[in-house]
Amino acid sequence: MGKFDHVKWLFFDIGDTLVNEWVPVDHIIGQFVKEANGLGYNITMEDVRSKFIQSYSNYIASPMQYAISELVPSEEDREYIKSRLKFQKELEEPYAEARAVLKQLGERYRIGIIANQSPGTEERMVKYGLRSYVDVIACSAEQGLSKPDMRLYQYALKTAGAEPNESIMIGDRIDNDIIPAKSLGMLTIRIMQGYGRYQPSTDDKDTPDFTVNDLSALTALLL
Repeated sequence: MGKFDHVKWLFFDIGDTLVNEWVPVDHIIGQFVKEANGLGYNITMEDVRSKFIQSYSNYIASPMQYAISELVPSEEDREYIKSRLKFQKELEEPYAEARAVLKQLGERYRIGIIANQSPGTEERMVKYGLRSYVDVIACSAEQGLSKPDMRLYQYALKTAGAEPNESIMIGDRIDNDIIPAKSLGMLTIRIMQGYGRYQPSTDDKDTPDFTVNDLSALTALLL
């Protein structure tokens, strides 16, 4: 008997799991650098990226807020810069292999989404060409619940008619994906993409059952 023979459902995060957020994140970092340097600061893209890594490494909730607070001493300047920043969600794109991976996995498993997303996830999934491979979508904007709140996981499982011990959560973040899923009895796969890969595991409760470097590795693991 294979180690996944009992598994019926795969639940995916979206950001930096199915969809590459690096370009829009780097774009807003560039906005920060431009606005700060326009006020007389001398900040580089690498300075801000380094603060993002520190933020994720230390489980600090908002990497941009952290970077601004660390690099801009003036509260007035910080507030001005924040008012000028806008995350360009339209710059997100699915990873090149996302569609093929979901198609292959969907021949063996049911597929669900559990993600913190702004409104319009369903429409974006259609635009990305991924919606037809997904059976259940549970997202924060529509449900009024955000990961790591286990109620969002429980909603997804209930909607899917899935048992935790027959389900796997796949995501990039220890805090939002691995810990809550494991606490419910789901298996977990961490995907080392985006800034989430800098979050450290410290004990058994936050150590994923499996780790892969990218989406394409999932088919070899799960099929």
